[in-house]
Amino acid sequence: MEDALQLLTIPFLVALVLIGIHTYLGIHVLSRNVVFVDLALAQISALGATVAFMLGHLPQTPAAYGYSLAFTVAGAAILSLSRQWSGRVSQETFIGVVYVVSAAAAFLLIDRSPQGAEHIKQILVGSLLTTTEGDLLKVVGLYGAVGMFHWLCRDRFLTISLNPEQAIAKGWRLWLWDFLFYVSFGVVVTSSVAIAGVLLVFSFLIIPAAIGTLYSSRVWLKLLLGWTVGLVTSAVGIGASYLGDLPTGATIVCTFGAVLAIATLLQPLILASPDQRRRILAQAARTLGMGSLGLALLSGLWLMVNPHADQPLLGLIEHYYPALQDRFLTDTERELAAEATLGEVEMQAHIQQLTQLERDSRWQGEPLSEDRLRELSSYTLSYQEMEKGESFVQEALKDRARDRQRWVFGLPLIAIALGGLLMVNHSQTADDIETNYEHSNV
Repeated sequence: MEDALQLLTIPFLVALVLIGIHTYLGIHVLSRNVVFVDLALAQISALGATVAFMLGHLPQTPAAYGYSLAFTVAGAAILSLSRQWSGRVSQETFIGVVYVVSAAAAFLLIDRSPQGAEHIKQILVGSLLTTTEGDLLKVVGLYGAVGMFHWLCRDRFLTISLNPEQAIAKGWRLWLWDFLFYVSFGVVVTSSVAIAGVLLVFSFLIIPAAIGTLYSSRVWLKLLLGWTVGLVTSAVGIGASYLGDLPTGATIVCTFGAVLAIATLLQPLILASPDQRRRILAQAARTLGMGSLGLALLSGLWLMVNPHADQPLLGLIEHYYPALQDRFLTDTERELAAEATLGEVEMQAHIQQLTQLERDSRWQGEPLSEDRLRELSSYTLSYQEMEKGESFVQEALKDRARDRQRWVFGLPLIAIALGGLLMVNHSQTADDIETNYEHSNV
C-alpha cells in the first residue's frame, strides 16, 4: 500500500493542478460556445511536437516544448481572428477545420517513422503516471503565472466570454483580448498535452466545467463544483488504472465520461421540486419496468430463434447460479463441464502469474531482459491455447444445454413479458385519464 501511495501521489497532485486551471478555462470555453477549441489547440501543439520529433528532438525536451509552443501561438492567432471571420459560418467551423488539418498533417509527418505509433499514443494518452516532482513544480509555477494573469484581466476575459455584446458596446478590441486569451490558453494546453495527452486534457477542460454548468449559473459555484468533481474523479481513475494495470490517461477519461453521464441523469432529480421529483421517480420506475420487460421479451424470442447464439440475460443468471445450466446436462456432460472449468481456471492462474511477474518488474523499475520476456511470452501463448481448448469444450456443452432450455425458459419468458407490458400500458392509460380529469376539473 505504501509503495502504491508513493507511486501515485505525484501523478495525483499533477492532476489536481491540471484540473484547477482547466476547469476555469473550461467555463470560458463553454460560455464562448467553442467547445472544441481545446482539441484544436492541443492538436496544433501535438503537430509542433511531431515536427520536433521528426527533426530529432526527443519528447519532454526544451526544444520539443519550444516547437509546440510556437505552433500553439500561431494557432491562437488564427483562432482569435476566427471571431471576425464568422459571419455566415460559425466560429466552431473554423476551429474544427484547424483541428482536422493539424491532425492530418501530424499523421502525414509521422507515417514513415518507425516509432510513429508510439509517438501518436504518447500524444493521445500522455504519461501522467511517470510525472516527477520536477514536473509538478513546473506546472505549479507556470499555471500559477497564467492564473495570476487571468485574475488581473478577469473583468475583460469574463465580460467577453459571458457578455460579448457588452464588450463590443464598450469599444474593446475583441481580437486583441481573444488573442491574449488564446495565447495563455495555448501555453496551458502545450504543457498539459506533453504530460497528460490530448484526450485527458480535453476531459479536464470540458467535463468538470460542464458538470458545474449543469448545476449552477454562478461562476464561483461552477468552479467549486468542477474542482470537487475533478478531484474525486481523478482519484478514482488513477486508483482504477493502478489496480487494473490499465493506461492511466485512458482510464481517467472513461471515468470522467461515466461521472458526466451520472451527473446528467441526476440533474433533473436534484434540482426539481418535491412534486416534480415524485413524478420523475414514478416515470423513471415505469420506464425501467417497461425496459426490463422489453429486455425479457427480446431475450425469450432470441432464445427460441437462435439458442446457440450469445444469450446475455440467461448467461448473466448462470454466472451467479451455475447450477441452472448443470440441470440441463446429463451426468457425463456435467463431468466433462467440471473438468473443462477446472482446466480453464488452472490455465488462467498460470497466465496471471506470468502477467503479474512482468507487471511487478515494470512497476519496480527493473524491466526483464529480452530473453526472459520472450520466454514468458512463449509460456503465456501456450497457456492461452490450452485455455481456448477448455473453453471450446464448455461452449459445446453450453449449446446442448441451450437446446433444452429454449422450451423451458423461452416460451414462459415471452408470455410473462407480454403480460407485464400489457399491465403497465393499462396502468399508464388509467393514470393519464385520471390526470386529464383532474386538470379539466381545475
